[in-house]
Amino acid sequence: VFGFRSLNKFKIERKVETLTEKIEENIVGLSELVSVKYNYTNIVEYDNSLNISGISIPFTNKTFLVKYSGYIKAGSDLSKAELDLVSPKHVKLKIEEPRILENVIPEEEVYFFNEKESVFNSLKFDDLYNILKERKIKVEKEVIDNGILEDSRQNIESGVVSFMQSLGFEKIDIDFY
Repeated sequence: VFGFRSLNKFKIERKVETLTEKIEENIVGLSELVSVKYNYTNIVEYDNSLNISGISIPFTNKTFLVKYSGYIKAGSDLSKAELDLVSPKHVKLKIEEPRILENVIPEEEVYFFNEKESVFNSLKFDDLYNILKERKIKVEKEVIDNGILEDSRQNIESGVVSFMQSLGFEKIDIDFY
């Protein structure tokens, strides 16, 4: 009994250290005009098993469902814009054609469900990373095909015209390059 009580007095502690390092810090002034933001949420089922000559090997299946949300921003870089003052009431602007400025899936917007793995085929971080990378590319292509860049162009044009009119210009010519 004495031996048991003396063992009880010892406390086992686990020491965990987190190493952090400042990799790079950079403050950059932005001159991007975001004119369209598209929010999206998707659910993807991932199913993978090891195969030999196209035949699935039993007990090597791994699966999961992932739900994620993200956003895509489109617009132009105004630092490359050119302004030509034709007269006190007439201005010509050259603005870069709109492009995708950001395509982001915040990590706090990624959720896993029904994770299953096998001893012979375990789940890896790369499985998730590759799925999200593929999906970002797919969604970006879809929104471009559905006209996000044209919408961005129209929003930039109407916003710039409105702004220039507020400065007193009556004739505003905008060319996209």
